[in-house]
Amino acid sequence: MNNSEERRRKLLEQTREMYGEKRTVPAVHPRYGAAYRQISGEEQLPAAGTFGIRLFLCLLLFAAFVSMDKQGSEVGQVDSRRIVDEITYDVDIAEVWKEL
Repeated sequence: MNNSEERRRKLLEQTREMYGEKRTVPAVHPRYGAAYRQISGEEQLPAAGTFGIRLFLCLLLFAAFVSMDKQGSEVGQVDSRRIVDEITYDVDIAEVWKEL
């Protein structure tokens, strides 16, 4: 590489640093963040989600429900039969909408 090519390369690098888009992240909605990173070539670690915590909580609640059902116990005047009744209760959406 001769002097002029070396100088052009350095100027190009300086210009990229000065006007590069890497300094600031544009305002991108979180929903489209993965698509933006794929287009721009950025490699970032995915944001930590709460799926593991929610799954653990669901399993814990299900285990408590099964335990209540097997033992026939009540917690705060609520037994497993009442939980099943509340889950399977058919709600009339038109009635709820009128009450609002």
